[in-house]
Amino acid sequence: MDFPKRYNPTEVEPRTRRFWNETGIYKFNPEDKRPIFSVDTPPPYVSSDHLHVGHAMSYSQAEFIVRYKRMAGFSIFYPMGFDDNGLPTERFVEKKHKINKSKITREDFIKLCLEETRNGAKVYRDLWEALGISVDWDLTYSTIDPRSTATSQKSFCDLHRQGRIQRRDEPITWCYKCGTSVAQAEIETAELESQLNDIAFIGPDGEDLIISTTRPELIPACVSLYVNPEDERYANLIGKKARIPLFDYEVEIRTHPDVAVDFGTGLMMVCTWGDMEDVKKWKEHRLDTRAIFNSWGKLGELAGPYENMTAQNARKAILKDLEEAGRLKKQEKISHIVGVHDRCDTPIEFNHSPQWFVSLLDKKDEYLARGEQINWRPGHFISRYSDWVEGLKWDWCISRQRFYGVPFPVWYCEKCGAPRVADESELPVDPLMKSPPQGTKCVACGHDVFVPEKDVMDTWMTSSLTPLINARWAFDDNLMDRIYPMSIRVQAFEIIRTWLFYTVAKSHHHTDSLPWEDVMISGWGLDEKGRKMSKSLGNYVPPEQVIEKYGADALRYWSARATLGNDLRYHERDVSNGKRLMTKLWNAAKFVAMQLEDENGEKRSLTPGAPTTIDRWIQSRLQQVIAEATKYMDRYEYSHAMEITERFFFTEFCDNYIEIVKERFWNPENFEADVVDAGRWTLYEVCEKVVKLLAPFIPYITEELYQIVFRADDSPVSVHVSDWPKADADSVDETALEAGRLLIAVLTGARRWKTDRQVNQNHPLKILRVCADDKLLEKLRPLSADLGAAAHADAVEFGGEGDVGTEIEEIRLALELGEKKK
Repeated sequence: MDFPKRYNPTEVEPRTRRFWNETGIYKFNPEDKRPIFSVDTPPPYVSSDHLHVGHAMSYSQAEFIVRYKRMAGFSIFYPMGFDDNGLPTERFVEKKHKINKSKITREDFIKLCLEETRNGAKVYRDLWEALGISVDWDLTYSTIDPRSTATSQKSFCDLHRQGRIQRRDEPITWCYKCGTSVAQAEIETAELESQLNDIAFIGPDGEDLIISTTRPELIPACVSLYVNPEDERYANLIGKKARIPLFDYEVEIRTHPDVAVDFGTGLMMVCTWGDMEDVKKWKEHRLDTRAIFNSWGKLGELAGPYENMTAQNARKAILKDLEEAGRLKKQEKISHIVGVHDRCDTPIEFNHSPQWFVSLLDKKDEYLARGEQINWRPGHFISRYSDWVEGLKWDWCISRQRFYGVPFPVWYCEKCGAPRVADESELPVDPLMKSPPQGTKCVACGHDVFVPEKDVMDTWMTSSLTPLINARWAFDDNLMDRIYPMSIRVQAFEIIRTWLFYTVAKSHHHTDSLPWEDVMISGWGLDEKGRKMSKSLGNYVPPEQVIEKYGADALRYWSARATLGNDLRYHERDVSNGKRLMTKLWNAAKFVAMQLEDENGEKRSLTPGAPTTIDRWIQSRLQQVIAEATKYMDRYEYSHAMEITERFFFTEFCDNYIEIVKERFWNPENFEADVVDAGRWTLYEVCEKVVKLLAPFIPYITEELYQIVFRADDSPVSVHVSDWPKADADSVDETALEAGRLLIAVLTGARRWKTDRQVNQNHPLKILRVCADDKLLEKLRPLSADLGAAAHADAVEFGGEGDVGTEIEEIRLALELGEKKK
């Protein structure tokens, strides 16, 4: 048998990938009658040129389960998507090419976006293939392709028909840096340093009315002052007028129970719009509108001398003028929590323009009920979902004032402005490129000229449909009855509020069902200091470098160390430990392979022979490990499955069983022939099962060993489509298990004795004397030959003298070193 001396991942991994591609073992077969395990895997943003090991970790963890399910007898539907539409891609293009979207044509900008998405998709695909991610690339989709566009537009049309989508003209959260509206799910909180300013407004009798604010640039947008109706300090002011400093106009003083008596002076200015409290009071009391910002955050005409300034510059200028006018009474440095856009970290503002909304707030109870129906892995993550749903404050604004994204299938009547939503038969459609069908008339006024909607949809409008995109819901040749609801959604915890929630909501309204049965949540890959990896911190580790140095299997091994849902710090030593496992596995399989040929190089016929107690022990332990590993994998607890398999392989199989059984092969004349046969049979059986148990985690080396050592003429073409080992509880020999525990206890003591004397474990012992209770000795005596072989002892003696007890921990050893053999 041609067995290389060392395992070389640099040579093996590319060759193995070619083998997998040529054999097509990962391709979904729609004619397969086996149960389907379908995977809704995250379509990553392709607007990234700094992938790090954290990305490799999360995708590997999900793929451990996929490989297990494939071996467990499922037909696998495992697509890969690429999220390449919307704001993330636009921001990436703007930053990389140093361009301003407002100074480039729509066509040229989209061309750049498409170019970058193609480049980004290639980067991701190259990495996932190198990592051994076993997707069916024939099922690949992108969120800007015609299939996804048609699905997203069908979703819009269906929700519009249900009355769940409306166009509203009201204040909405806005990112002035990105020049677009944003949804609640895209807003994160940040603690920022600021300054609380006490500013004197002018009361009805000329008195100072002190307002405490961090936003003096909003003073020209002030439309009312408010006090708490129970605040006796201001009872005489209610219903009267106050004058705005610097801008010399009057507003009414009103009351509202939400005004905090103990914040600042108890007086509150309401502007259009600084925060949600402003919006709430503006709606409730139908206040005037003084919108002072344009779409890019510059002050407008109502700001007077501060027109065309940014908010920051206007703040400085207004504070300076207030101080000169004697209206700035006090300043105090503070830190406060503000909402920022998750794409650019810019503080969120409010703007006023017509937008499309999906109604969510009236269905919160139904979304919560759906969350309870999902199998969460780990289970505690349902709380993040429930907290988000319960905390929803706004409906979902889905309009984005950008170029690159899925277009709304909408035109507006040129005369009356009534929207005309496309029929599903017209999808996919870009209203900027195509008009409604000839003869179409406005249902409101009968006019026949239409103007296109220029906004595009929020990227989550499409990404939330990945199960329906995969199932081809929008098409006649759909797979809805085969793969939907899908078996599993795999994702990170930080997008529960976006990707997961929106997908649940969409599926609830479109199909009245869950989108999948199980949800598997992964954590983050962190640097050695426990920080999330990012380009800005410069602490990210490129996975390509790790793969080049250690191989993909070693990186996957590191990924398997994190328990489900938890973060994992990256330490190179952990990757190196993966390489150590592979070296040990390679050498063990090589030892097995040596026993499969006779002295003439001819293949031996394996027979069960007459297994000894120690053979029955390792086989029994194997059955227990298979049962445990299977239980853990069924619960998606891959890290525990990996841990128990690795521990069994190192400590019980390699350190003990191989050390014991090799004596039968080195000196076969000292054993019965059927005992030697039993050793070969057991060695092969156990090592083969270990290779299969490790295959989901380290697929390259296990494939190589399967092909070299374990694949027979009638075996499956790949270890990854072979059967997952099945535990046989009836074959577990309790007597042999106890004997094995005793033997390991003695060997552990002998090895510790050698370690304390700083001699090699292979150094022979002249004698190994075991002292124990008579009942223990009775069980140990039949293991005499095995003990001597494993401990490298010339003689093994048993005695009951000394202070000994009935427990394993009370076994006493007396050892003497022998002459080192040449």
